[in-house]
Amino acid sequence: MQSAEDLHLRAELRGHEEDVRGVITSPLGVITASRDKTVRVWKESQDKQFLLDKSLVGHKSYVAPLAYIPGELMSDLPHGGIVSGSRDNTLRVWNVQTAHTIKVLEGHEYQVTGVIVRPDGCIVSCALDKSIRVWKDGKCIETLQGHEGPVQCLLLLPNGDFLSGSNDTTIKLWSNSKCAHTFLGHTDTVRGLALLNNIGVVSASHDQTLRVWTVEGECVAELVGHTALVYNVACNYDGDLIASASEDNTVRTWRLDGQCLQTIEHPACVWDVAWLPYGDLVTACADYTARVFTARPDLAASAEAVAGFAAAVEARKQPQQAQQAQGQDASMAGQLPAGLKMEEASVLLQPGKKDGDTKIVKDGGAGVAYSWDAARGEWEKIGTVVGGPGDDTVAAGNQFHEGHQYDFVFDVDVADGVPPLKLPVNKGDDPYIAADKFIERNELPTSYREQIVEFILQKTDGAVSTSAPSYNADPFTGGGAYVPGAASNFPQPGTQQSYADPFTGAGGYVPGTPMDIDNSSIPQSSTSFSHIPQSDFELFGKALNSQAVLKKLRKFSQTLAESDTSRGLSLSQEQAGSRLDHLIARSNAAASSSSAGFTEADYTLLNSLLQWPAPQLFPAYDIARLVALDAEGAQHLATHAGTLTQDPSGVLGAALFRGTEEPQLPANQQTGLRLACNLCKQPPLHQWLQTHNAALMDRFAPCCSSTNKPVRLGFATFMLNLAVFFSTAAKSDTEGQAQVCTRCLYALTYFPCFLPLSLFSHSVMSVACLRNR
Repeated sequence: MQSAEDLHLRAELRGHEEDVRGVITSPLGVITASRDKTVRVWKESQDKQFLLDKSLVGHKSYVAPLAYIPGELMSDLPHGGIVSGSRDNTLRVWNVQTAHTIKVLEGHEYQVTGVIVRPDGCIVSCALDKSIRVWKDGKCIETLQGHEGPVQCLLLLPNGDFLSGSNDTTIKLWSNSKCAHTFLGHTDTVRGLALLNNIGVVSASHDQTLRVWTVEGECVAELVGHTALVYNVACNYDGDLIASASEDNTVRTWRLDGQCLQTIEHPACVWDVAWLPYGDLVTACADYTARVFTARPDLAASAEAVAGFAAAVEARKQPQQAQQAQGQDASMAGQLPAGLKMEEASVLLQPGKKDGDTKIVKDGGAGVAYSWDAARGEWEKIGTVVGGPGDDTVAAGNQFHEGHQYDFVFDVDVADGVPPLKLPVNKGDDPYIAADKFIERNELPTSYREQIVEFILQKTDGAVSTSAPSYNADPFTGGGAYVPGAASNFPQPGTQQSYADPFTGAGGYVPGTPMDIDNSSIPQSSTSFSHIPQSDFELFGKALNSQAVLKKLRKFSQTLAESDTSRGLSLSQEQAGSRLDHLIARSNAAASSSSAGFTEADYTLLNSLLQWPAPQLFPAYDIARLVALDAEGAQHLATHAGTLTQDPSGVLGAALFRGTEEPQLPANQQTGLRLACNLCKQPPLHQWLQTHNAALMDRFAPCCSSTNKPVRLGFATFMLNLAVFFSTAAKSDTEGQAQVCTRCLYALTYFPCFLPLSLFSHSVMSVACLRNR
């Protein structure tokens, strides 16, 4: 085989419609995975060209990790197969011959980031939910925990053990389902792992380095040269060359001693890299293209193809070159003290020569001075030496994201335990357009639009356009994800309309607040009250997002089935299939019809769901809130309500008791309060509500001081409905009226800064007006 220094373009594999995020080589051919949600199989023809053989379609979000399944490991894949992982939280096992999915593996809570296939036929996967799962015959048979951050990659070792890399900066060795050793050394996320024959393994990290390790965890070499995040690494079949893929738009090849042999520039960020058995190299690029590079002159691409590739690389460089032509770099360098020079940030990856050694590093439009502290073994930032012209707020102008240059690239936290999303913005951009692109690219609810716009305006200090927004979507109801804790959609008092439910818009169905951005900027209703006391209940009648709720219920059922103590509560195959479909369909009918047509089988299934443990209870609450709107459904709930205690003979009462035990989950608080509000509508539930109203108020009392705004609004709405209830259906119950007044006044007195005053004041006045008649 010739030297890797001779690698040059052989072929471009075009067909994907978005970034190529993953690539592997196998007996089936070159396999690529993409942000366009597809997996594609490319075969080498007799004339040495790579032709598209199969397109595998089925994932609901972008695909990245891939693994080959040898034919002898699975009886239903005699010719071998592929397993892919996706941001839709699933893995799919593919029969490449038919291009069909034969198994869907569901269980991860967040994006699947890595997958391997063990010699025993088990599939092992990792995800951003910090877990590693082992699958056999389509079922999760084991869940391994140990990493403190999201798990990003896996590597199978020859003896059947495997390694995992994580955002917690560590690599862990797993043997017999136990963590046998932890490798320490990287200072940022470990993103990729590769087997190095006869030596050990190589790791790629966001700290811009690669490390060579023995299987015992000793770091024997560090490869330094990349100037941005390193996303993946691969070792050739001979075990003497390493290739790495990086955010800096390059692939680099290395000798084992750390010498960089070749830097292959690309038109955009390079996500992944893989070697073919005969020494050719395949790269996966953000410009929607996979490329093959070869050392054989007879396989080289045509002159036209090579020229096109070079032109694409050059086009990427033009913005930076134009900036340099304007004299920015010259301006900075010209103002440096004599004897100092401007250097790339990568110099800080190497230790200083002596204590006090100084480096001037490019940082946005300025030069930043760093001094080497020998005692602590690290570079200490001294301060800015030269400021770039016109930049007195945020360093801008040379930040790259996915191969493109931006003035700003911000980190946005969307959920706990999940890496932040990148939000790129240029000066002069319309923040609303930037927000829309960010939402579309990351498949976020459109209800976040105003929050993201305010975030951009705040972070850029007015450097973007501030043209007036076009409210194409209601910020309360604009396609929000099924996310307890997200932007509120509680009904406003004094109206006949039931506002849409933010739980049931488009998107995923996950508990917890998905964005770490203040939602105080969302426009609020300024409804004025036409009369007091109010006589109408505020109900939550928005239909469920059927697909999202079904997915969450089935996932919870699988979780229950994996534990010996809760297996009896999981759904049967029939219940999780057609029965559940029917219950959701009838529940949605209840949202728009006076007679939903529930069957006894529906009620039996609902009773089963309401018996689930607190962590899995909130979807059942959300179904029950619609059942309560139906006259026959309300009669069933009342018949099986029991008391508000842990006595399991009372389904509704026991479910509300269980979901409000400490510590209360915000998802249960929100959906439980919505259910409680809807209990007011139908007469069959009035007697139960009148009997247990004081206990319900006590159980939900912690909600009035919750830091979750939608929970507090839900509590206020519930108190308003109780005020209406005791002003209409139970107006002779003076004790109940007094209890509602007392609790409203208590909340207003002790938690005024937490509560929507208009709702609580309206509640008090609604009851007070009646008592003073």
